[in-house]
Amino acid sequence: MPSKTRLIKSLLLLTSTALIFSGCGGSSSSVAPAAKPTPKVLPAWINAPLPSDNDKFMYGMSVESDRESAIKAALSDMIAKLGTTIESSYESNEEVRGAFVNSNIKNQIKSDVSKIKINNYKIIKSHKVSYREFAVMIETDKQKLVKGLKENLEVKKTSISQKYASLKGRDSLTRYNTKKELSESASELLSEVLIIAELDRSFNKKENLDFITKKQKEFLAESKKLKFFVKGDQKSYKFAGSIKNYLAQNGYNVTNSNKNAVQIKVKTTENISGSNSMRIAVLTVDVSVFDKEQRIGGKSVIVKERYNGSIASVYKNASIHLEQDIKSQGINQVIGINLNID
Repeated sequence: MPSKTRLIKSLLLLTSTALIFSGCGGSSSSVAPAAKPTPKVLPAWINAPLPSDNDKFMYGMSVESDRESAIKAALSDMIAKLGTTIESSYESNEEVRGAFVNSNIKNQIKSDVSKIKINNYKIIKSHKVSYREFAVMIETDKQKLVKGLKENLEVKKTSISQKYASLKGRDSLTRYNTKKELSESASELLSEVLIIAELDRSFNKKENLDFITKKQKEFLAESKKLKFFVKGDQKSYKFAGSIKNYLAQNGYNVTNSNKNAVQIKVKTTENISGSNSMRIAVLTVDVSVFDKEQRIGGKSVIVKERYNGSIASVYKNASIHLEQDIKSQGINQVIGINLNID
């Protein structure tokens, strides 16, 4: 029969074992299952079609890394839609096509539309999608946008008209250069006219297209009137020939009559110096440019050539070198003529 001490020890051992197993079981049963994260529900407007532009408002939407980037992208989205609409309208418009159509103008339209600044926009919806994504929808007042574009167009047209009016009594080259510049400025208004006409159906598109066409025709008429008469003294006929060749090759009218022509007069003097072993001919080519009796340009050109005993050879080489200088540096730089050449 076991002793009382041994019995107590056995009971203690059984109790300890039971507690151990009881503790393990309790720990296992007390751990709750991990909760599944609730998926974020995005606002419906983020994935819904963008509201259609109407008579009063235009819309843009974008999702970017932050709020500021999203606003910029939404504005770009608005402009891109406008550009697509303008280009489509341009391609289908027979009136515009007849006067202006070419690929350069289509590229100009895209470029000019992309430069439009929209400042009167309003953020009508925004949402932080995640820590690295932000969505915005913007709205702009179309009437205010059109008003600003019209005001800007009128300022440019007024400036062009005033500069044309100031040409009365000016010399032929000034009239030609300025009308060429203003014709190009008027042509650049085409995009603005088409943009405004697309946004505002009451806008007088024809009147503004006629303004552009008129300025282009005025320049063409001026370019047809521009003629050059080039004359050189006995020593300068080769230099005069170089100037004639350059003007003719660039599409300018070189005439044999000085009537109503810009006159380019050339005179040359020479000086031969140096030792017998190395003699240098220094030619001074004086160029004077006149419109009627008014001197409007000119320059003295120094040309140096090695003298080998033949003055004819010196002049021949000098004329070749002068023509090369005109081609490389431009006629304005070399002989002092003020001519707007592309």
